[in-house]
Amino acid sequence: MYEMRPATNEDGPVVHGLLRARNDWARRLGQLPPESIALRLLIGGTGDDMALMLLTEDNTVVGCFVLYATTPGWTWTASERAEPSMSLSMMHTHPDQHGARLANLMTLWVLDYTARRTSPELEWVRCSVPDNRLARYVREELGWHQVRVTCNAQGQRYALMQRRPHRLPELSALITRSVDPTLLVTGDLAITTAPVVPRQPRHTAGFVTSDQRGGLP
Repeated sequence: MYEMRPATNEDGPVVHGLLRARNDWARRLGQLPPESIALRLLIGGTGDDMALMLLTEDNTVVGCFVLYATTPGWTWTASERAEPSMSLSMMHTHPDQHGARLANLMTLWVLDYTARRTSPELEWVRCSVPDNRLARYVREELGWHQVRVTCNAQGQRYALMQRRPHRLPELSALITRSVDPTLLVTGDLAITTAPVVPRQPRHTAGFVTSDQRGGLP
């Protein structure tokens, strides 16, 4: 059975284990390991503006992502940031779970969780992903709507995605226990920067899945 919950300080070793497995998987495919420095440093360091969420199966961590209580200011416009929303970043799935569609399961949980938030009522869930096969997968398989494509300081193209929150009571048949994070949501126009995260050597994609060389989560 699956469980969704915020990470705690005690989860450091299991999260590191998941990230090591992903790095080993990427190297075996001849790929650069996915960027995970920021995710490692967030363990036990989140607050009311972000939460590191874990998906577990029989007490084993099989997926994780970071949920922010606002829309990042470095890629979205002021009017978009004024819309009450949450954003999703640094989603990782365990390579041993190839084919289990855990990215889809975690996405559905986020849509349901944000739909249950009523103060304020949220309008969007947002993310950004590299503008490549992964972006097509997120659009076509996970149902995200592409708003536009932007470039970071290194000239890398990223697709900005969003979805409407949506109640999914039937999700309880798959995720039997869910511990919601306590996040303070605001649509204040004054928010012009992203929640503080550790410095990274390069942009962190919203999703890091088994998309490379044909594998999908």
